[in-house]
Amino acid sequence: MRQRNAFSIVLGTGLLVFLNSAPRSASADTVYSSLVSSNTAFALNLFGQLAAQQPTANIFFSPYSISTCLGMLYAGARGDTASQMAEALDFSTNQAVVGPEFGALQAYLNAQQSTNGADLSVANGLWAQASFPFLPSFLANVSTNYGASVQSVNFVTNAPQIRDQINEWVADKTEDMIPNLLSQGSLNAATRLVLVDAIYFKGGWTSIFNTNDTMTAPFFGAAGQIGYVPMMEQIDGFRYYEDSSLQAVELPYTNSSVTMVVLLPKTDAPGSLSPTELSVALAGLAPKWVDVKLPKFKLDVTTDLVPILEDLGMVDAFLPGTADFSGIDGAKDLAIAKAVHEAVVEVDETGTTAAGATAIIIATGGIAMPIPFQADHPFVFLIRDTNSGSILFMGLVANPTVAGLTMASPSTPLIQTSDGNFGYRNHQFGFNVVSTNATLVVEACTNIAVGAWTPIQTLAVTNGSAHFSEPIQANSPRRFYRVRTQ
Repeated sequence: MRQRNAFSIVLGTGLLVFLNSAPRSASADTVYSSLVSSNTAFALNLFGQLAAQQPTANIFFSPYSISTCLGMLYAGARGDTASQMAEALDFSTNQAVVGPEFGALQAYLNAQQSTNGADLSVANGLWAQASFPFLPSFLANVSTNYGASVQSVNFVTNAPQIRDQINEWVADKTEDMIPNLLSQGSLNAATRLVLVDAIYFKGGWTSIFNTNDTMTAPFFGAAGQIGYVPMMEQIDGFRYYEDSSLQAVELPYTNSSVTMVVLLPKTDAPGSLSPTELSVALAGLAPKWVDVKLPKFKLDVTTDLVPILEDLGMVDAFLPGTADFSGIDGAKDLAIAKAVHEAVVEVDETGTTAAGATAIIIATGGIAMPIPFQADHPFVFLIRDTNSGSILFMGLVANPTVAGLTMASPSTPLIQTSDGNFGYRNHQFGFNVVSTNATLVVEACTNIAVGAWTPIQTLAVTNGSAHFSEPIQANSPRRFYRVRTQ
């Protein structure tokens, strides 16, 4: 069921609910402020659909890219098709204002290039069938308001080559992070128009994480998986918020209005968070002394937008004979054949690099003491422009065993199967073994990825069990253990 005001996402034993991104600055009360609110509502609805469909999967997408690409298409929608798009995308039903709002917002974001330390770029493009009767008003709208370049091509004879052209364009605009947005066979002789948006971001942390402080640590996934990841750590002053259900921390990028906000649920109990509640959390961010632990991670996620948009109520746009895009060519002979999105993000000690791209294919005929903040379980993150309130990217890190999240794993098992079952907690573990005559050697190290295991004690098995513990001191380093037979 579609929920426009709040949603809950159960992830294995955990619950994540994260929604709105309200503007912080009075400067956001501009021609594009209502559009930012609309795009944010769409972002959260889309996030809810994705999380509900795959509750244990990692999620990453650029709501700004998707909204922009669909905004260009909305300019040519009419009748029920336009009404459904407005409802699904939370656009104004006054189509005349949407294009100028996007134009103003994109002009603002592009202007940040001259003042921001972060690299942020947005580009739009159209590939249009030569000699097809596109309405000049439609082409002028997307060219003027979205800054889209229009390429005249021949899909009838050169569809595979045009696909390569579009992929090369996207790769260029995303610094090669997204080299193959469109798969083979995406375009054919029935294709008449392809709308594409690409967004790229690269920012360095204002306060970088020292690589010497990155340690291999467990991440407790959404479906009960435990993976080992390189966990970054730093103690510094950050804007922080906390209530009974979650913690939030804002990590700024150098000389930029763009920040990352990480939202970490406190418990595994089901719950929900409304846009208003999240707005309160964002408004409540205040300087605190915080001990931040955040895993390094890389996600590359491709999303078929068609079923998601249909679930949001945008149905007619995909039905040949029903779709009404007469604002594109004056007839009702076009429908969406494919809508695809890909987004990539990499977070490490120095900062964040992210890229997103969306393609919509239109065809005839169809389709003082630091506060602990340890992100060792599923979390949502937003990359947002704090001046306009725009959510540029949004993601969920939920599963340590897929999508590249498990960045490091022990090169040697912590315990051999024949030796028993290993359990780690606070520098101590116990285990049972089958043999009653084994002599065991306990080894320890401070970084599993590095290794350097050191024997620290020899144990004799008594009645099929053995136990080892190491007292914790205030300055004790994190240690990992394994046991082997002598």
